[in-house]
Amino acid sequence: MAWISFPNLLPTYFVKECLFSLPSTVGIPQYLDLATVNKTRPSCARVKVLVDLLDELPKKVRMDIVDEATGDVRTEWVIIKYDYIPKYCKECKLQGHDMIECWRIHPELMSNDQHKKSAEVNGNNKEQPNQPLMILSSEKVFGNTKLTGEQWKEVRDNRVKNGA
Repeated sequence: MAWISFPNLLPTYFVKECLFSLPSTVGIPQYLDLATVNKTRPSCARVKVLVDLLDELPKKVRMDIVDEATGDVRTEWVIIKYDYIPKYCKECKLQGHDMIECWRIHPELMSNDQHKKSAEVNGNNKEQPNQPLMILSSEKVFGNTKLTGEQWKEVRDNRVKNGA
């Protein structure tokens, strides 16, 4: 979800049909803000839109306005201002950073503490090699002993015993 603004939009376009068709070039319009509905800020319209963060977001929208009396068509360009777009990395498919800040693409951006945490998460911890993967199921912890060729086995039972 993102809020987008149409600065310097003429007050004649402050009708719901127009305000929902303009942002449809960006995504799926959801809500108009209260100032737009009440027309208390006539210089700018704001709409909340469901956007696809993988798409290129347009900077302006073209409106073709037809004069019904003469049939003449005039074109106006409406500027789109994105109030807040969440960062999304197309490389690692995570929200919160973009490709410029991605540690997979730019490992030099990662500090030493982050290198250690990343190594532990990815199973590359040199201090404890060949650690089995652990999953929690029904309050029991199972170890994947695939590294030694064995099947999954119960490592620890975390359930609370009655009367204990």
